[in-house]
Amino acid sequence: MTNLDKIIKRRTIRPAGDHTRRRLVVMLEPGDILAMREERRRTIVRGALSKIYWILVKWDAAERKRKAYEERATKRKGKA
Repeated sequence: MTNLDKIIKRRTIRPAGDHTRRRLVVMLEPGDILAMREERRRTIVRGALSKIYWILVKWDAAERKRKAYEERATKRKGKA
């Protein structure tokens, strides 16, 4: 595995969302930083990879919990 010594930039394939047609430019920066900006815009948003990872873990856990709850709810409706 290669250490992150210089900035790596990549552009997304599709636009960022429904509200804009702009794609995202994603940058991995030394110091374990993830940075993003909209294409043809200057404002950059940065976050530590460790914090972003834990946010994603929490979202995944919440999604699994929601799916399990929905499955139990549909089973209960089927029995009634």
